[in-house]
Amino acid sequence: MRKSVIKSMIFGSLAVMLISLLVVTIVFFYTVKTSFEAESYKDMGEFIRHVKPITQMSLDFSTSRMMKLFDESMQQFSHYSKYNLLITTQNGDIVWSDVDILPSQAKPHIMSAISELGSNPTIRSYNMLSGIYPGRTITIGEIVSSEFGKEAWMIFCTKNMPSASGQYMKLLLEILIMELAALVFMAIFLYFFSRNITSPLRKINNALKSFAKGNFKSRVAYSSSNELGELALNVNNMADSLEHFEKIRSSFISDVSHELRTPMTSISGFVEGILDGTIPREESDKYLKIVLSETKRLSRIVNELLDVSRIESGKQQIKRTDFDISELSKIVLINFEKEITDKNIDVSLEFHTEKCIVNADRDSYTQVLINLIHNAVKFTPENGYIVLKIEEHHDKCLFTVENSGEGIDKEKINFVWERFYKTDDSRSSDKSGIGLGLYIVKRIIDAHDETIKVESIPGKCTRFVFTIALS
Repeated sequence: MRKSVIKSMIFGSLAVMLISLLVVTIVFFYTVKTSFEAESYKDMGEFIRHVKPITQMSLDFSTSRMMKLFDESMQQFSHYSKYNLLITTQNGDIVWSDVDILPSQAKPHIMSAISELGSNPTIRSYNMLSGIYPGRTITIGEIVSSEFGKEAWMIFCTKNMPSASGQYMKLLLEILIMELAALVFMAIFLYFFSRNITSPLRKINNALKSFAKGNFKSRVAYSSSNELGELALNVNNMADSLEHFEKIRSSFISDVSHELRTPMTSISGFVEGILDGTIPREESDKYLKIVLSETKRLSRIVNELLDVSRIESGKQQIKRTDFDISELSKIVLINFEKEITDKNIDVSLEFHTEKCIVNADRDSYTQVLINLIHNAVKFTPENGYIVLKIEEHHDKCLFTVENSGEGIDKEKINFVWERFYKTDDSRSSDKSGIGLGLYIVKRIIDAHDETIKVESIPGKCTRFVFTIALS
């Protein structure tokens, strides 16, 4: 069973809070109890200090009159205090007590208390006289010594704790009620707080499930400036990218299928026509040239796919050598002589120096020039122009390929470097490629740590400018 994030958060937080409150309660309760008992011991000590002088006098001067005064004084102390008072001899005999105690039953407990006092002048203890007074008690005892060498007396002041325990329990109950109220409030707060967190997470999760099923149109409807809002925005951006690449993938499959099927159909049809005599022998050379052209087209498509595979697998190796980029551009340009002548394109070479020696991978930059010039020839209309320009700037060679034509729209210009992207979706003007040429160009130039940019004036021209390191 799938666990609820909300329940887990609530129960986890409440558990932590409950444990924290229990710890705080125990510490607070112990602190109050200790403070209460310390205050009680202090009051009992003050009480003994008032009792001690008359007890001292009665011990030293044990006349009948003094003992009568002693008894009256002790009764007054006992009447106006909240403590039990017991005075005994060192041998455990009761001198005075505010309650009726059987000496035979009390003496063992008194002797135990006296032994606990020992040589200490004062002692504080729990339940020291619990055998005499019922319930839980705290007792403070003090020795009264005679100045005339008489047997010392013991003063025991005892407080019964049931009343204090009742106060403790009342206080504890009040604390527990407040804690319970705090837990209920915290549970309600955590519920709504966690829903505020899990609601966008649930939306994001549902969107990701849709992506996993191939539906890239789902979006997360959540706008906020916090981390969840940023996550939702990133998910939506990812969906845009996935949707875009899905369109590219579908388009690529369609384009590759079309690009491969069309020349293969032409090749198959013309070869069959020549073999079965449908095409006269005297016209076979004409159709064999078409077959050769379609074969070259197939070869170019396959080579582009192989180049992409090699680049993306990391197998492309850069072998830098010194070569003349001016001479290389002329050699590449000759390969397109027929297409240039057929479209009556005016080609201009604007080389600022006769030679421009650069340091790069010659084969890679041959591919760059082939792809860029092929693009220029392909998109230049009849009677248009192509300009190849070479300039030296500091330690770089700037190579420009410009052609007249429809240009590239501003909203599309940033996508020209992507795989399988074709600026003309209708394929009316781009029938010989599958959108890999510029992607290969960009990857080759990036591998050389160089730059390339594209500029376009719609309806007028397009210009590609790339750099090469001078030798």
